[in-house]
Amino acid sequence: MRVVLLLAQNYVRMQWVILLIMTLYLLGISGVFSVHQQRQEVLFFLRSQPLYVLFIALMLAVPAIEADRKSRRLLAVLSKGIHRWQYLAGILCGCGMMTAFFSFIVWAMAYALCRRGGNPTEGLGLLAAALCASGIAAASAGLLYSTFLHPLLATAAAAGTLLVPVAFTTERMANSAANVFFPVARMVDALVHYHFGLVEGLWTIIITAVICAVAFLAIASAIFDRRDVTISPE
Repeated sequence: MRVVLLLAQNYVRMQWVILLIMTLYLLGISGVFSVHQQRQEVLFFLRSQPLYVLFIALMLAVPAIEADRKSRRLLAVLSKGIHRWQYLAGILCGCGMMTAFFSFIVWAMAYALCRRGGNPTEGLGLLAAALCASGIAAASAGLLYSTFLHPLLATAAAAGTLLVPVAFTTERMANSAANVFFPVARMVDALVHYHFGLVEGLWTIIITAVICAVAFLAIASAIFDRRDVTISPE
């Protein structure tokens, strides 16, 4: 576990530019919405900004392996006796740390906007927790496909896998059995239709998202163990 955490911390340090830009963006956009704040503007913040967090979580994981192969960092890491599953778990853990940080900012800014506008804050914490879990699931899916696909194809494949019920389910995801197997799609549906107050099924999203993340990581590890990482990606 110590190795995984060290790899995760190193990955977060490598992504400091994205971390800084996304933090400044979330703080800045919340400041914009706080000017002449209205109820609909707070709702728009809560419906739109968490979607960016999910997208960033996916985009953080997808190019990680390819970038490490091109820089030869991957060979250097594995040559130190680190198992491949530990390497993948370190990337996912790093993505999880950044996703948790972004989710916390979204919660803090949403809470401040709701308090300032006299809107209910009930359920915001649980919504942020579900956002974090969904982001980790999205990152794990991106990591899985990036073990054997080009980053562009991996992004498309991961997005398709995570959001397939949105395209083929005509009813609300809240009323669909598909939300048990597609927690990220359920989260997107919950955010798009969010209104102030508690959202049904958030605990289901959190639990199933964690299960999906573990499953995707296990499959990714099994595939990555059989990949030749010494081949030049050029």
